[in-house]
Amino acid sequence: MMNRKILQGKHRQRGSMGGILVILLALASVVSVGSRVIPLYLDHNTMGTIMEKMSLENGLALQSEGNIRDTMRKRLKMNNIRDFDLKEHLKIDRSKLGTELVLDYEVRIELVSNLSLIAAFNKKVPLRD
Repeated sequence: MMNRKILQGKHRQRGSMGGILVILLALASVVSVGSRVIPLYLDHNTMGTIMEKMSLENGLALQSEGNIRDTMRKRLKMNNIRDFDLKEHLKIDRSKLGTELVLDYEVRIELVSNLSLIAAFNKKVPLRD
């Protein structure tokens, strides 16, 4: 009787192979999506930091749009962000209140054949005169 309870207890502690496979599949999916999404957020954080540092510089708002874009392009290149179209995604809004940099873009990542993940980013920073 004692041996039977011991055997039943050991048998109950085992997980099924199907359950283990489902858990491994879920973990692999999370790691796969995370490895594709995390670099997007790191790059956006870097671009936001560059914009915030530009906002602290005096006189940058008075420069031409070409000079402002060129400054941003050089700083992106120094931070190893090379394939980013500033002409399309960086807007320089000038109004009576001042000049504002607006970075607005989306990134689409294919996960599986026709399933995609879209990440939308938007950052606004005022420039000093």
